Amino acid sequence: MRKSAVVMVAVLAVGWWAAMAEGHPRWGTRGMGPGLMGDGMGMLIPLVLKGVDLTPEQETRVQEIMAAHRATLRTLFQQMRETHEELSAKLFAPGDVQAADLNPYTQRLAQLREQLMQEGLNVALEVRGVLTAEQLAQAAALKDRMKALHSEMRSLFKEKH
Repeated sequence: MRKSAVVMVAVLAVGWWAAMAEGHPRWGTRGMGPGLMGDGMGMLIPLVLKGVDLTPEQETRVQEIMAAHRATLRTLFQQMRETHEELSAKLFAPGDVQAADLNPYTQRLAQLREQLMQEGLNVALEVRGVLTAEQLAQAAALKDRMKALHSEMRSLFKEKH
């Protein structure tokens, strides 16, 4: 029973993550979604780019980078949605379901997430190459400030003992 509960939580978490990653609105560089790398640092990229004041030429270059990766990212998100739907169908189908029955789906989702993270990293590295040394320093400062704010927000909701 405990293993089933863990699998159910994992399924719901993956579903939520996939839905959130695909469902986010586009951001400032016209067409690059915030969930590029799925979570963590990939979520910071759009905010950091807004804070470093890209030149029109840099903005164009970032758009070109995103355009070059857009089809791959969309395909990966689509495959994740399809695999999640298959996993959900299996999980909620009549009859007994064991963790081993779901392993092919969870393994596929893990593989797709890894591919998504790699593609996002490729995008991040290409975009990083567009920035000047000064912009990289500004981006690092923004990242550190956002991390501090995130920690402060988390501390507001910690359970009081």
